[in-house]
Amino acid sequence: MNKLILSATLVGLMTSTAGAVDLTVWVHPDFSPSAGLPAVADAYKAAYAEFEKQNPDITITYEVERGGSEALQQFLTAASSNTLPDLALLDGFWISRLVETGTLQPLNDLWSADSRAHWLPASVDAVTLDGNIYAVPFHTSWRGLFYPIDTMKGLGYDKPPQNWDEFLAFGEKAKAGKMFATMLPAAGGEVTALHMLSMFWGLGGEMVDADGKPIFFDGANRTALEKVYSIYHDLAAQGLTSSDTTLDEGKIRPFLYTRETASIAASTSRIQSMYTDAPWLKGNLGAFNYPLPDGAKAVPVLTGFTYGIFTADQERQAAAWKFIQFLTQPDVIGPLNANAGHLPVIDDVWEQDFYKNDPLMQEFKGIVESGMKPRPSVPIYPAITAAWSAQMADVIAGNITPTQAVDNARDTVMAEYERMNAN
Repeated sequence: MNKLILSATLVGLMTSTAGAVDLTVWVHPDFSPSAGLPAVADAYKAAYAEFEKQNPDITITYEVERGGSEALQQFLTAASSNTLPDLALLDGFWISRLVETGTLQPLNDLWSADSRAHWLPASVDAVTLDGNIYAVPFHTSWRGLFYPIDTMKGLGYDKPPQNWDEFLAFGEKAKAGKMFATMLPAAGGEVTALHMLSMFWGLGGEMVDADGKPIFFDGANRTALEKVYSIYHDLAAQGLTSSDTTLDEGKIRPFLYTRETASIAASTSRIQSMYTDAPWLKGNLGAFNYPLPDGAKAVPVLTGFTYGIFTADQERQAAAWKFIQFLTQPDVIGPLNANAGHLPVIDDVWEQDFYKNDPLMQEFKGIVESGMKPRPSVPIYPAITAAWSAQMADVIAGNITPTQAVDNARDTVMAEYERMNAN
């Protein structure tokens, strides 16, 4: 736990703190002065130091929250024991579950419409439930396939494969060159499910209905999910991807650095990590969307972390809002986004040098502007993605069929859905 004296003076804040306020903040490991990537940690340290300079009447006690799927459970447990912080960094897919606890505060009265107009509308919509805005997004990311441009050219391609048949042909050339065509995360968890979700949507599937009830196991939705499982299994069976089901995005990246794979499934949020790990990739990194059978195109998934306020005390809310507003100003959030490689959700950041002058970032800007589909803002969503990814290892190993995988996921999810709606 760390204590910093932080402050800010912001135009348009409706109220100010009357005296010294000690706020507790839970921060994600990747978004704080404790971040593992030095450039990110340094950028947060600089931002916090400036906040400290401007507003010495606010003390921020910050604690690094758990990572991965354990983090949401940490918040749910804290909600039940009344031990939540004043504000926290929240993955967007946690919002609906936390709203159910009655502890996450609506921000409509704090966040003006004029301010929100500078945000990517879909990012705000993703944290809005029943007309209430519950968080402030500060980045998004794109997940797809990343490749070294020189590797692609070495296999005889001036551009990456555009459809499924081209991808299979590309895969055979990579295999002949003693490389995988690609590597896909298959370990259980949200990250694997996000790659699956992009494919699932692209194949015409829908996860839940308009009321938030799971429907991924019915009709065309089932067909789409079975096809996603089949893609993973068949690529592994043909030797075009790894059959190692312990791999997540982090464990996959080194295989790209050693040229054991021609591409990897990854996130834009790790671009700077890739440049740090393998400097030869800078200026030599390309990206393309997952090719899918039958001419389908994967749908970009809108993801990202947000700031949310739990305290109901008005004075503490005002202090928390100062902190959020300061950290999401374009001149502050821009370097924080850039040093991690995150895609901005605030319009003005796209005009900053890193994004404006980098061809790959401009490519992603086009993707963001063309539309990214938010994850369903429903309480059952985390249970669905956990159940989906939990089947992957057995599918790849051939222990269960794609049909059985969908059945297993259905049974797990519907038991949880019925429990959640029992009252």
